[in-house]
Amino acid sequence: MRWTPTADAGHHHGVGDEVVRRVPFAGALNFRDIGGYPVAGGGMTRWRAVYRSDSLHYLTGGDLTAFDAMGVTTIYDLRRPDEIASFPGPRDHVHLPVPSGDLAKSAAGLQTRRDGEEWLAADYLSMLATAAPAFSRLLTCLADDTGLPAVIHCLGGKDRTGMTIALLLTALGVDRGTVLDDYELTSRYHASRVPEVVEAFTRLGIGRPAGEAIMSTPRWAMAQALRELDQEHAGIRPYLLGPGGMKPQTLSALRATLVD
Repeated sequence: MRWTPTADAGHHHGVGDEVVRRVPFAGALNFRDIGGYPVAGGGMTRWRAVYRSDSLHYLTGGDLTAFDAMGVTTIYDLRRPDEIASFPGPRDHVHLPVPSGDLAKSAAGLQTRRDGEEWLAADYLSMLATAAPAFSRLLTCLADDTGLPAVIHCLGGKDRTGMTIALLLTALGVDRGTVLDDYELTSRYHASRVPEVVEAFTRLGIGRPAGEAIMSTPRWAMAQALRELDQEHAGIRPYLLGPGGMKPQTLSALRATLVD
């Protein structure tokens, strides 16, 4: 199985074109291409350059054969060291941890759906506040064509990966609505895995409605984080160049590399 976008990929600006965007692995359910999104000033994000995914330890044997055929050069694993120790990935990776909240420590306070959504929203704001150097390091790596194609993943491919990809797409000039649509796609793709994860959450003492919310993609939560980016940091460029420490020429190179 050599995966390529369908022949009409160039005509689909829609986020949800499943045949085009999602790579149909049996194990990693949320593995998808971020190519084909229109960017401000013309052009679109490059196909087969950057993929976002849930943890690659989910890949089956058959998946791995197909994965290796894709010619991925670099895998960026955003997980904590303890997560990597518990579920090691099947291929070499670059470890770039993005700090994220510890659900076990918050479990007792997470009972209702609103609790779960608000936990996510707070986690996104916290990442934005603390992880600028990590985001900028990753985007600096992606500006170098020799490291592509690349895969960026965490455990579920939704929150740490979601924040990273939202910032990347924003840096490339993709409009806000499309960025939020891309974030929401996780809910479509990983639906079959949600029940088992929610069960694990309930064992921690998290209420079922809160657990289901934590596994969802509340558009308002990511929208709030991106509004914070605009209000507190005056947008993506000052954020990456300021607290992120990225160089202006690297940001220009990122666009040149990842926009067709």
